[in-house]
Amino acid sequence: MKQEKIDEQVRKNLFSANTEVVLSALEVIQKKGNKLYILILFDLLNSSPETEIETEIMNLLETVKDKETVNSFIRAIEDDKYKKIRKSILIACWQNGLDFSTFLPVFIDLIINEDWEIAFEAFTVIDNLEFLPSSEIVKISVDKINHALPNANDQNKYFLNEILVKLK
Repeated sequence: MKQEKIDEQVRKNLFSANTEVVLSALEVIQKKGNKLYILILFDLLNSSPETEIETEIMNLLETVKDKETVNSFIRAIEDDKYKKIRKSILIACWQNGLDFSTFLPVFIDLIINEDWEIAFEAFTVIDNLEFLPSSEIVKISVDKINHALPNANDQNKYFLNEILVKLK
């Protein structure tokens, strides 16, 4: 089996000052589909690129189908380094349709602890899950929700109660 690796020229081009060079590098990634670029794309998105570049990165992230990238998405969501793009990462998660069910507690924590926009996107990821996680993860999630409900604001209570309905 051929091992994937990052093309250093493509990586360099992603951070070029020339928009056309960056867009060309993104096109190469789109065609090759190499999962190793995911964290680099998060770094690029985090650097506040021009709108056209941001749009292309989001188009890429929203169409990722390699299930091996799920951990990269979760690591980025949990990493405060990417806090300013957390909403965009969450949008990509529910758009790309990958199975994030194993990480249900991560999304519940976001609903409990983050502002409304992040909570809404995390809820949308959960709402779009095709499969429920194992009964052990469901139990952890239900316990987490029941613990948080008494102190949750009205918007978060709505999200948390809707998740409870989905999990039963």
